[in-house]
Amino acid sequence: MLKSIRNIAVIALAAGLMWHCGGERVTQSQTETTGPPLGKLTASDSASQAVAMVNLTRDGAPVSGAIVEFSRSIAGRSASYQWSGITDAMGRARVEIASANVTGYYRARALQDRRPAGLGGSISRIGSWSSIPINSGYEVMLNLPIGGKARVTASSKIMSEIPIGLVVSLTGSLTSTGIPINNGFELAREEVNRSSLLNGPRIRFIIEDDQSTAEGAIAAFNKLIDQNVSVVLGPFTSTMAAAIFPIAQEHRVVAISPTSNAPGLSAIGDFVFRTSLPVDRLLPNGIATTQQALGYRRVATIHDKDDVFSQGSDAAFKKAFRDNGVEVLISETFQTGDTDFSAQLTRIKAANPDAISISALPTEIPEIMIQGRQLGIPFEIPFICPTLVMGEVQRAGDAAEGAITIALWSEKADTPGNRAFIDNYRAKFDGEPDAFTAQAYTAVHLLGKAIADAQSTEASAIRDALSAIRDVPTVLGNFSFDDGGDGIHNAITLTVKNGKFEVFDP
Repeated sequence: MLKSIRNIAVIALAAGLMWHCGGERVTQSQTETTGPPLGKLTASDSASQAVAMVNLTRDGAPVSGAIVEFSRSIAGRSASYQWSGITDAMGRARVEIASANVTGYYRARALQDRRPAGLGGSISRIGSWSSIPINSGYEVMLNLPIGGKARVTASSKIMSEIPIGLVVSLTGSLTSTGIPINNGFELAREEVNRSSLLNGPRIRFIIEDDQSTAEGAIAAFNKLIDQNVSVVLGPFTSTMAAAIFPIAQEHRVVAISPTSNAPGLSAIGDFVFRTSLPVDRLLPNGIATTQQALGYRRVATIHDKDDVFSQGSDAAFKKAFRDNGVEVLISETFQTGDTDFSAQLTRIKAANPDAISISALPTEIPEIMIQGRQLGIPFEIPFICPTLVMGEVQRAGDAAEGAITIALWSEKADTPGNRAFIDNYRAKFDGEPDAFTAQAYTAVHLLGKAIADAQSTEASAIRDALSAIRDVPTVLGNFSFDDGGDGIHNAITLTVKNGKFEVFDP
């Protein structure tokens, strides 16, 4: 597995010792601040590029706006500074070095423009260094203190690609949800790769189809582990996550599920994360808001007894109802894959509730709504569903009218980048994103930030960087991970009016 940031040993040599590299001998200029060679060089000169990540300081403080230049140090030749970069506010600069034979020792100098705006003058040299070892195909972290000696602090292989695993539902019963999730992953990947966030490397997805089953998710995850990925994005359902999170923890591979909501799953270990809110955090405010507005006092619940998310959602609904003084008249169950809910809905209708909560997967929710209305459950009795998305509303048709959802995202939300996200999705996929798409999109951007913050693709470093994420602006709102690896951001209560989602405002 490619890993970034490998420490290299600093070897002190006696003064005047010559170091041979690629048939060339390094000499030290009397006019530059010199020091001993800073590290062993690799033997291979096959790569044609190296990167110097410079930290320029004066008396320990960063020097911004300086030009940092590099020249190959070759005996008998004058310095020819061909590669350069400009330091930012933190005194950092990225300098790419490309030639037919990169490996060797280098000189560096720092220049600063001291000319007043619009006046003549010159650019002054403020520092110079020599005996800097740079290896082809590597990125070096380099401290350049003005008046001091250059020091290499770390070295890592330059990576053109960062492989990231995806476990997505591309076939089977969850395909209609899996494809928009995959689209969200892909849109964010392209944006991260176009940005300067990763300083060159590009994220590459290795996609495995979970076939919409927990067994398929396990097989897909194991395939990705065999390909030595550090991070896997997915899966969709909590049942799948409950199956693969222990595997991720055992193998110390970071797993980020953007959509699983069942309580407690992130507690499986410190390598697992979720960008979605668990239902015990998602539902309480929405139930309090809707109960106060609509005044329902007696409710019925129905849930999938085989599905981990549905079990957790039903339990969270019941607790939220109790906390708001609402009586649960009747609780019905069904099994994953059932298509006939008439018996359960007939009993619910007879109980005469004021509202009905549905805890189920996207495959069952629309059919429950349709059959409920066909059996005569009036529209005055709303269906309440967590994380309902537009695809389910469209499949339910008129039966979804008046349905209420406590959602994680809305196209109407005034969150950072939300308008651009929607426009870019429409342009690329000729369709509309939903909450699951937004959650997947957010997961990739958070992962990109974590890799950049960690300066590593090693799983434990990414884990630590993800754990440190606090108040990052996203299309879901300001986002943080809690101490257990679950997302923290605002939810929004929506209702279906004329086949569209509207912010709940009775």
